[in-house]
Amino acid sequence: MKETTKTGLKVLLLATVAGVAGCASTSDLDALRSQVAQATETANRAAADAAAARKEAAAASRAASEAKAAAEAARAASESTDAKLDRMFKKAMYK
Repeated sequence: MKETTKTGLKVLLLATVAGVAGCASTSDLDALRSQVAQATETANRAAADAAAARKEAAAASRAASEAKAAAEAARAASESTDAKLDRMFKKAMYK
């Protein structure tokens, strides 16, 4: 996005210099304005895409955190059940 903005600014600067120097025609300036408008539009789309990507990444991070918590709870339950079964087995062996 920064590169597109820099390119747009360079084109705008070039258009300004050409206009001040008087060597650019109206059609040249119109073409440069069109290029600047396209560069700006591209930069805006890139910014919107980046914002959407950040939003999706945050949602994925939340889902991963929830999945990790569920896995940890399942592991704890499994360990508890294993300990109970072990105690039951040892108790049965003493009888």
